[in-house]
Amino acid sequence: MKSRFYFLMALLSVFLFLTPVAFADVIEPGQKVITYDYKLTNIDNFPDFVFILHGSPNPSLEILNSSVFNFYKLSTCSIYAVPKTVFNNVQIDKMNESQVEEFLNNDSRVARSNLELDGIYKTVSSNDPLNSALVLLEIKSINDTHLYIQKTRVIYGYSDGKNDEKTFIVQNETPEHSDNGSAPVNYIYYLLLPILAIIIVSAYIIHRKRSK
Repeated sequence: MKSRFYFLMALLSVFLFLTPVAFADVIEPGQKVITYDYKLTNIDNFPDFVFILHGSPNPSLEILNSSVFNFYKLSTCSIYAVPKTVFNNVQIDKMNESQVEEFLNNDSRVARSNLELDGIYKTVSSNDPLNSALVLLEIKSINDTHLYIQKTRVIYGYSDGKNDEKTFIVQNETPEHSDNGSAPVNYIYYLLLPILAIIIVSAYIIHRKRSK
């Protein structure tokens, strides 16, 4: 009986571990996810560099220009600056994923950004008129292996075609969009499954004790 109990506990542990992962990409009814868009506003001022977006779980490699860019909502990404002469010599486009990561993170000729970029701004009610969040980035300096980028503004887009622009005061805090009476996110589904699992295990233990 003990072996059956330990087996049940092992299955429960796996279940609890995988539950957040399984539901992380699921949108609840009545909700919508607002993802970030980004734009390097002054990239053209640095013609001698190639700017690369790299993240986990993706993208492995994306060449940036002055256009708006985005990525998978559960990814976390960074920007790297590679001198154009170095970029042409190393042929990074022919590297596999592990070689790209090794080059970007360890090569002394690569400048690495001080920012980590997220894919998701927030989850809001499906009735919320908010449609988009565009973060404007400004390259401040490239010094050896350090690429200093600053978030300057965020432009929120709404379903009526209007925009709402906010200025960053603190780099790691995105200014809130205008309050449109959106409903808070309901996290009951995220809490219910672990609680239910605990109840089941507790009932099983009590039952086993009483049956002895």
